[in-house]
Amino acid sequence: MPAPRPDDAERTASVTHLLALEAAGTLTAEDLNTVADAHGRSTKSVKRWMQRARENDGHYQRKQRDATEVTPRMEEELIRWCGSIAAAHRTLQDDGVMPLSYSAFHRAVTRAYPPSFLAGLREGEKARRRYDLHGSHRDRGRRNDAWEADHKEADVWVNVDGTARKPWLTLFVNCSNSGICGWAVTPHTPSSQAIIVAIHHAMQRGGHYGPFGGIPKLVRVDRGADFLSKAVAQTMGALAVRRVELPPRRPDLKPYVEALNKAFKDMLFRGMPGYTHCPNPDPAAKPKPPPLEGLLTFEEFTAHIRTFVHRRNHEHRIRTLGNRTPLQAWKADRTVIHDLPPGALNRSLPLVSRTFTITDTGIDWNGRDYLETWMRDLIGTRVRLRHLPGHYNTVEVYDADTDQPYGTARWTNAASPHLIKRVKEANAADAARLKKALEKRPHIVKDRYAATTTPAPPQPLNTLTTEQARQHLRDTHDTEQLTPHGTTDENLPEPTGSWTGTGRRRPPPETDDTLPAPTTSWLTHPPSTSSPDTPEQEDRP
Repeated sequence: MPAPRPDDAERTASVTHLLALEAAGTLTAEDLNTVADAHGRSTKSVKRWMQRARENDGHYQRKQRDATEVTPRMEEELIRWCGSIAAAHRTLQDDGVMPLSYSAFHRAVTRAYPPSFLAGLREGEKARRRYDLHGSHRDRGRRNDAWEADHKEADVWVNVDGTARKPWLTLFVNCSNSGICGWAVTPHTPSSQAIIVAIHHAMQRGGHYGPFGGIPKLVRVDRGADFLSKAVAQTMGALAVRRVELPPRRPDLKPYVEALNKAFKDMLFRGMPGYTHCPNPDPAAKPKPPPLEGLLTFEEFTAHIRTFVHRRNHEHRIRTLGNRTPLQAWKADRTVIHDLPPGALNRSLPLVSRTFTITDTGIDWNGRDYLETWMRDLIGTRVRLRHLPGHYNTVEVYDADTDQPYGTARWTNAASPHLIKRVKEANAADAARLKKALEKRPHIVKDRYAATTTPAPPQPLNTLTTEQARQHLRDTHDTEQLTPHGTTDENLPEPTGSWTGTGRRRPPPETDDTLPAPTTSWLTHPPSTSSPDTPEQEDRP
């Protein structure tokens, strides 16, 4: 039964009063006209309402349409046509199994299925999720009770070493006050290394790190492979930080970092040169990176991020915080902050599995030499190494037996930036040479067929010449399809009578009907044997 409409209560009150006037004998035409004008209906409609109430013991009830159930065949056609009600109705009519009009079928479908289901049939699961209901915000809790982390691709092109790229941000947000505890910028798609750098930045306090930080109780992350990596788990686990893995496609479970992602787009990236969502003057043109002139360099972009983070934490007022800034909400919270013990971050770095020995050239690891002056008195000592994933410039050195920290060692035999640039240029030139060679190679055309307007088998179009086909067979070493003369068997001509030697000949006749008739000379003058000195005489008839 359909839900009552908002004006049903008003109609019921009007009809009840008119019936009371009618029972008292005081009902007039003016009363009917007044009620009709109030409801925007005619007096004839008001009289029908009164008649329906009389038939229902004085209680008005809206006339219900006949509810038509959607049959399995109707549902199959609706699914087949991806939620198109008109197409499903047309198909059912053509098959002679649709007794309803389009409007009646439309009412039956919309009554049987919610809008979310029909949207999912038309556009898929993503469209259905637009109808899901979520809470506005989580419980914020107290500072460092919970953090949220996420990656955000910048909506702006940036000049990264002469190439237009869109950097990525890795963000850690304190849920209690929406303060940005830590962040990191990567010129390419981030990995676990970017997450660990952001974690180290988020947990430290003071100086350029700002007042936000400390060790949180838990961090909510999505199911990205980098967030679920072993290196990130070791870094968080070493500090007793619980990693909460959220279910897929549920951004509503980390609303504060999602709100921050939107703030970066609307309040920072939109005003930068190279913004990716600017209206395209030529909608038919394929999107491509803009020219490097006028784009921000990676250093300038990172400086803008640092400035925005400071303003967001210290100046931006948030309505859900009582119109306070994140810094004001942080200071108003008196929850104890657990700061990092000395060296705790270095000990949370991933550990290299094998041990090393300090020699007079330092520590040799994968062809890299790490050397520092403090190694002078430790030659021959067995040590272990910890390092940031993807960062090989420095390593943290610990005693292999006691795990005592010795210090940081630097990579000494790293190539100079000029040499690295030359290697990149050589690689680019090699790639360009290969691309040019591949473009010169004849492309093997795919099967193409002639257009038709009648039901008929497809007619192939010959797009290869005989020589092209032979050359392709030679290139693919398909020698079985070639004769010794380089011609396919199906193109050989028929043999003629003038062929001699070992070539192909016609098969011999099956009967002797083609032999010439014998002459009389064959019987009267048998062939004689001539001596070698006597010239052979010609037989005459």
